[in-house]
Amino acid sequence: MVQPMRAIATRAEGGERGEAWLRLGLAILATSSSAILVRYAEGAPALALAFWRCALGALCLAPWARSRLSGMALRQYLLPAVAGGFLAVHFGTWITSVGLTTVASAILLVSTTPIFVASADRVLFGIRLAGRGWAGIALAIVGVGAIGGGDFAGGSIAGDGLALAGAVAAAGYLMAGQRARRSLGTLEYAAIAYGCAAALLLVACGVARVPLWGWPGRTWFIVGLMVAGPQLLGHTMINFVLKAFDATTVTVAVMLEPVVAILLAFVLLGEIPSPFVFPGGVAILAGIYAIARSQRPGAT
Repeated sequence: MVQPMRAIATRAEGGERGEAWLRLGLAILATSSSAILVRYAEGAPALALAFWRCALGALCLAPWARSRLSGMALRQYLLPAVAGGFLAVHFGTWITSVGLTTVASAILLVSTTPIFVASADRVLFGIRLAGRGWAGIALAIVGVGAIGGGDFAGGSIAGDGLALAGAVAAAGYLMAGQRARRSLGTLEYAAIAYGCAAALLLVACGVARVPLWGWPGRTWFIVGLMVAGPQLLGHTMINFVLKAFDATTVTVAVMLEPVVAILLAFVLLGEIPSPFVFPGGVAILAGIYAIARSQRPGAT
């Protein structure tokens, strides 16, 4: 009797893990479409797209998080608000970069976020990174230099710089979020972070006199896809599967995002990456992999 019960439990566990892999795959596909959707959102300024993505995301999550939000202490709002500030900068810079450089460069450069997380952890919190991790950082920096150097002649260095700024801001968002999630659930954390990001982006749009409407229906449809796909299905699902996988596994799996995005840009936009993107991209992804492996418990 014991053996059949163990077999049933093993099959059930395997099924749950299989479902988790499916969810992770859908999340990666959703986030990979972000840059493509930005390109399709004709007539919508980058700051406006960033605002609506965060504002509508917060509105979608608020009803589900309302009961938990009402029971939170005021101090619990601080870290999610800080994360929201970083998120506003991340979306504002990265979405702008997509219009100035290639999808391949924008998505690869913003994927360098783990480099800045590891470096900030070392400087701010004294968290040591194994030698393999520092080698990964060096390798990824070489990749960034290759892409930036190749794009310099093409006049897209400003877009590359904004993509890197987006990576730095994403690191701040992840670090603040990691600490906030110690006491908060996914829904209430995301609702606050998205809401604060939307508020800051609204101010930025007002200062820069960026219009928030007046676009064709097709553009609004694309905005809706951005909220439903990359914002809710992508980010929310990645947070959800952390229950089934360790953070290192998820980090390495998310490295597929640039590959999928580059393929989508080639198929849907006819965008052929610069020759420097391929060796630079390989170096960046290999470096991120080394960083992720070095952060595994017991890694040396």
